[in-house]
Amino acid sequence: MRITIIGGGTGGYPAAIRAARMGAEVTLIEKDLLGGVCLNRGCIPTKSLLQTANVINTMKKSEVFGVMCKGYNVDFNAVMNRKKMVSNQLSDGVKKLLTLKNVRVIEGTAALVDDKTVEIKETGEKVKSDAILIATGSTPAKIPIEGMDGPDVLNSNDVLEMKSLPKSVVIIGGGVISCEFARFLSTVGTDVTILELMPNIIPEMDMEITSILHAILEASGIKIFTNANVKKITHKKGVNTVNYGLEGKDYTVKSEKIISTVGRKPDLDALNVAGLGIATEKGAIVVNEYMETNVPGIYAAGDITGGIMLAHVSTAEGECAVRNAMGEVTQMSYRVVPSCIYTDPEIASVGFTEKQAAEIADIKVGRFPFRGNGKAMVINKTEGMVKVISEKKYGEILGVHIIGPHATDMISEAVLGMSMEMTEEELAHAIHPHPTLSEAVMEAGQILSGGCIHMP
Repeated sequence: MRITIIGGGTGGYPAAIRAARMGAEVTLIEKDLLGGVCLNRGCIPTKSLLQTANVINTMKKSEVFGVMCKGYNVDFNAVMNRKKMVSNQLSDGVKKLLTLKNVRVIEGTAALVDDKTVEIKETGEKVKSDAILIATGSTPAKIPIEGMDGPDVLNSNDVLEMKSLPKSVVIIGGGVISCEFARFLSTVGTDVTILELMPNIIPEMDMEITSILHAILEASGIKIFTNANVKKITHKKGVNTVNYGLEGKDYTVKSEKIISTVGRKPDLDALNVAGLGIATEKGAIVVNEYMETNVPGIYAAGDITGGIMLAHVSTAEGECAVRNAMGEVTQMSYRVVPSCIYTDPEIASVGFTEKQAAEIADIKVGRFPFRGNGKAMVINKTEGMVKVISEKKYGEILGVHIIGPHATDMISEAVLGMSMEMTEEELAHAIHPHPTLSEAVMEAGQILSGGCIHMP
């Protein structure tokens, strides 16, 4: 079985390794960097920057632990170099893994010739196979606002290549990427303003959780304006002015740089999708539950399908696709998909928000604050809570939302439990180690099941 995979990001390279392990002869074509957006311009580099912010915040609060830090200096070049080093090391690791599995890697731009053939544009080489997986990912989206093409307007890729730290930024959009950049830049000394069109930042998350984050970010010095409709950007004498409307009035805010983080769009450029008659909708490739397109033998996975644009979802989709290409019958399920935000505090969630759950069932909600957790007290991170939502009839857990320390690590317990249709009773009675932050998850479950121990 020969499989050609277009794209070496988190949708492509794990699929290549999986297919090779299953006995396929695999060719992977990547026009840029192995690891794709996640390893090089997304998940990994942004978290590297946020770790710098974590170190700074720890130093600021070190006196709580009896350690006196008299000051610090941020070497921005060193921060950016470490970010690059981490990404390069992981990208090199992907290359080695592919080599060990005898995956042929071609550096170049792929275009579909027919349902069995891919051409490399730079060389003209034609690669033939029995199945093709398209996993070319996404690129930063752009909104049609006057002045958006100005010299100081950056997208998420541009931010990660900055050579110097701006004194001030206006971030257009209040989603996940926006809040993570805001948190990093504010911590290292940049004056940050967020303008969000919707009534809440990170509108897809549970409103109670994001309202807590909103308050914490504002308390840290970040200025946030929701319901803000950006109308125009002007650049004059090195100063950028953003005009926006709010509650029927017009306002302006000035900054050295402007960051546009209004989402991402599938990267269909150069693929010749239309030429093969591959169905698309709203700029994304349409697939069925087996990750197959309307053209038999051609599959698609990851951001290119326009679905949940998360690295771990791309990986699951890519592996599902090649399993089906290899003859297995595997359906992709999105019933239990975690989402993570690496602000301070972190946010992680899985399942329905409280509003969504209430629309489909009679629900109960259990909340346990980290101020009642011993480990949170020990590490001096008591902001936030665990929120567990269950349905009343059978007690099945419908959603878990965490805002607090190491939330992104703790959510996996809920993911596993919900994938096995965990009930509030099962969560409440599962013995958790002490002292750990994860006890807060257990105690939130106990609130739903007769009451917890460490809250009145």
